[in-house]
Amino acid sequence: MGEVIHSKLENEILTEKVIDNICRELALRSWSLKTLADRADLPYETVKKLLNRKIARPSFICIWQIANAFGCSMDSLAGRSDPSRIALDQISENTSELLRLISNIRILSGHTD
Repeated sequence: MGEVIHSKLENEILTEKVIDNICRELALRSWSLKTLADRADLPYETVKKLLNRKIARPSFICIWQIANAFGCSMDSLAGRSDPSRIALDQISENTSELLRLISNIRILSGHTD
C-alpha cells in the first residue's frame, strides 16, 4: 500500500514539473495557449485543462506533442537533464580551460604571437 501512495505522489510531482516547464516554455516564447495548442496539434481545451491542472495524468501523446511543438525533449519538460547537453557543456568548459592554459604557457615561454 505504501508503494502505491509513493508512486501516486511521484506522479503528481512529475506532472507539476511538466506543467511548470510548459508554462516556462510558453513564457520564453511569448506563446498563448492557443498558439501551443495549434503547434502541438491538440485541442485548445486540452491544453487549457492541462495547464489549469484539471488533468491529473496527462497522456504520453499529449506531452510528446507539446515537446515537439517546443522543439525540446520530453525529458526536458520533465525537468531531467539531457545527457548530451551536459557532455557538451563539460567539453566547452574543458576547452576554455585548456585554451587559457595554452595562453599562459605561451606567455611564460616568451611566445606572444
